[in-house]
Amino acid sequence: MRFTSFAAAVTVALALAPAAQAATFGSNLIANGNAENGVAGWNTTPQFEVVQYGAAGGFPFPADPGPADRGTYFFGGGYAALSTASQTIDLSSLAAAINTGASRYDLSAWLGGYESQNDNAKLTATFYGAGGAKLSSASVGPVSNSDRGNHTGLLLRDAQGYIPVGTLNVGITLDLTRNAGSYNDGYADNLSFAVAAAPVPEADAYAMLLGGLALLGVVAKRKQREAQA
Repeated sequence: MRFTSFAAAVTVALALAPAAQAATFGSNLIANGNAENGVAGWNTTPQFEVVQYGAAGGFPFPADPGPADRGTYFFGGGYAALSTASQTIDLSSLAAAINTGASRYDLSAWLGGYESQNDNAKLTATFYGAGGAKLSSASVGPVSNSDRGNHTGLLLRDAQGYIPVGTLNVGITLDLTRNAGSYNDGYADNLSFAVAAAPVPEADAYAMLLGGLALLGVVAKRKQREAQA
């Protein structure tokens, strides 16, 4: 039997989602991605929980593989075959930059499990446009038991890409899946989603761009004159 050391009765304050904050470039936009505030900020299935590092029953210790800047807690799946947590990030304030097509995202998480069991975790970002239209998605994980060398712990997984033009918000979903035993040992910590602004062209590159546009104009006029001859 597995036991968690995080108090079963989480205070009402921790259960409440934090006030919405304006999205900014370069910062982690996931609320409570490090599990230090219980399940605050997340919509969760009943068994999804927070576990203390070093808890009795074989959970990861602070010295096991995992984030160097880990806190006291990480996310665990409880006694359920599938445990899920989700939240939505409003990106509408960054729409002008996103709609250039050059804004990038970085999605990362420390994901893992217990010894040779293949319980695992996956973090997914789904991009939505006007009217809730799904534009695309990206995922990190899962981390298998073979990835971990059959040792208990968490490994870093990271993905980058371009944010689809028209994106207004992104849905973040953490899925913890049980494949063996009674406890869902899909583990996750330090979840992050960040947006990078579209790069501003350097002076030389900008001058080359203007020169190229001027050259295209000359070529177009020449073709026009040849066509009229």
